Amino acid sequence: MSDDLKPPDLASWQRLFEDKAYWQQSPDAHYAELLRVADDLLGQGAIDLEQWQALKAKADQSHKDSPAVNVAQEVDDPEA
Repeated sequence: MSDDLKPPDLASWQRLFEDKAYWQQSPDAHYAELLRVADDLLGQGAIDLEQWQALKAKADQSHKDSPAVNVAQEVDDPEA
């Protein structure tokens, strides 16, 4: 079985969550992918509903913060 077919695990979700370049360049796609992985984890029984809700809350907060952070970074470094 190749790595591409391996189901996600909690570490995969965390790596995705910490991918700041993806988050900054495409916050909506990043958010959707975080929710998809969390849903997959719940569906495969790797996490329970409470853990899923915690992951969703982190994703929600990150998505909510993305415009403000992106604007602040652009103001700090317009050449970035």
